[in-house]
Amino acid sequence: MATYGYIRVSTDDQALGQEAQRTAILAKYPDAIIEADQGIGGADPVRPAFAKITERLRKGDTVVVLRRDRLGRDYILAGLMTREVERSGARLVSLDGQTSDPNDPTSVLLRVILDGVAEFERAMIRARTRAALTAKKAQGKRIGAVPFGFDLGEGGMLVPNHAEQEAIAAAKRMHKRGKSLRKIAAALGKQGITNKAGKPLAAQSVKQMLVAA
Repeated sequence: MATYGYIRVSTDDQALGQEAQRTAILAKYPDAIIEADQGIGGADPVRPAFAKITERLRKGDTVVVLRRDRLGRDYILAGLMTREVERSGARLVSLDGQTSDPNDPTSVLLRVILDGVAEFERAMIRARTRAALTAKKAQGKRIGAVPFGFDLGEGGMLVPNHAEQEAIAAAKRMHKRGKSLRKIAAALGKQGITNKAGKPLAAQSVKQMLVAA
């Protein structure tokens, strides 16, 4: 009988990073085979790592998660994932004390409550985010990433970045001469031009430049 540890990390789950989940699972199940879905939101039904686990499951196997909300923050999705494990004759265990047991009414009730709380938390996070963005917009502050060609000035206003504006102009000239986006990115890279994160420009970055311009 095999034990699998399932990890899910979304961009909002900094406190429950991949290593934190891995360490907690292996501390109790040192032989667990760990599979991780990175950058997957709580309501996203596409789970390549979880699918890999379910393909291998046999009767008597165990799937371990740190908490029920690692399955998802959508109670229907979490319920479907639980049933998928149960159909294989395996059991699902979360380190917060919940064990998959379809024959135990109390266990089923607790799972439904926990999954509902996880979905409620997701809804509250989204509501707080919307409220914060609305407040920033009302104050005239910048919302979203600063586009290439500009810097963020006082009061959240965009101010031109002259070096980046020159790069955009150069990209437009090369594009008019028929150069591909990839070649334009390479040419700008040779001049030391990078994206806002300091990484080499990609063809998609050049396309966004030209569209914005």
